[in-house]
Amino acid sequence: MGRELLDILKKECVVATGCTEPIAVAHAAAIAQEQVFDEDIVSLNVKVDGALYKNATFVGIPGIKERGIPIDAALGVAIGDSKNGLRLLEDITNEQLAKARELVNKNIIEISVIDECKYLYIEVNLFTDRNHVRVIVKDRHQNIISIEKGANLPPVKVEESTIEKDNKIQKYSLSDIIDFVNNVDIKELEFLKDGIKMGLNMAEAGQKKSFGKAMEELISEGTDRDNMVTLAQKLSGAAAEARMAGIPYPVMTTAGSGNHGITVFMTNVAVAQKLNVDEEILLRAIALSNLITVYIKSYTGTLSVMCGCGVAAGVGAGAGVAYMMGGDEKDIFHTIANMIGSISGLICDGGKEGCAFKVALSAGWAVQSALLAMKGSNINTRDGILSEDLNKLFENLGSCTDSMQPTNQSIIGIIRKNSMC
Repeated sequence: MGRELLDILKKECVVATGCTEPIAVAHAAAIAQEQVFDEDIVSLNVKVDGALYKNATFVGIPGIKERGIPIDAALGVAIGDSKNGLRLLEDITNEQLAKARELVNKNIIEISVIDECKYLYIEVNLFTDRNHVRVIVKDRHQNIISIEKGANLPPVKVEESTIEKDNKIQKYSLSDIIDFVNNVDIKELEFLKDGIKMGLNMAEAGQKKSFGKAMEELISEGTDRDNMVTLAQKLSGAAAEARMAGIPYPVMTTAGSGNHGITVFMTNVAVAQKLNVDEEILLRAIALSNLITVYIKSYTGTLSVMCGCGVAAGVGAGAGVAYMMGGDEKDIFHTIANMIGSISGLICDGGKEGCAFKVALSAGWAVQSALLAMKGSNINTRDGILSEDLNKLFENLGSCTDSMQPTNQSIIGIIRKNSMC
């Protein structure tokens, strides 16, 4: 049990620089470019699912002013080397940026959105004077399922995903996860220290931006109290705003999302600072938070209509906070129920600086939910979409996500209109 949960934790907590949706597009385009070397590019067609489109359209790209899928794809081609994975856009050179801008200005990049697609999907078609290269990504940001090269490739039909999802975590109970967190060799969790350091660096960068400065002023004026709730909001929100603005610093992701990682890491760090929690307890709490987040995402999907910072990372963060406060399994479960029973339904309307407000909301309420649970106040687990069973609770949440596809289409339609303004 312990080895598998540790493997899941390490697989899902990886470092990325920039929002992971633009990176995924650039990564696929870089792989396509690797197949043709120095051949002259005639056109570049990129197809994406709607959820990826909404996350990649307005979000900042590390270190540059341009935004949007065309420049993402062009940068991938300009870089032409996929080995850096989720850190592909970390150090964009002037030469690479100039080449990417040239590709965009030639008007040879076409972007299309597959509205009916319910899972993460990227299809890059790169045409040169001699070849056609097609790269397909499904379900996860770097899950390359197909690389084809030929003079005349037939079109592919986008069908429901046939990939078996990696849902190993669903066989574990909350008791199993807590037992793992309590007993895993602390040396195995030391890699999480990098996530703490990176998150704090990003939060510091965010203190110079709108959200971070405003929060600091509110605390200084006495409008907001300087406590663990506001510190969680300040650190998480500031880090998210900086990341979404394109500050070229890495963060540790959770379940494929840097903002999920920020929510998980910074919420726990804020509480640990206010309670003077020992580093070992903090690392164990962060491990618990990450695993709960991954558990929820196994039901809601990599991208969804609901804001994952609220209904996944925020829930996980709350579980970690309750753990740090000395909560038992019942307290941790009640914290999870308080979160899902209150802020589920928070929509995702794409990646952008405004995500800072949702991240802050999620982080602050995660702390409040844990505090309430520790005081014996929790939402009845037979109410609404809740359940007394952890697996069923997350299954119910995932079912709601699936049924909100019309809402997702409305959001995507609005973003499309806004992108044309």
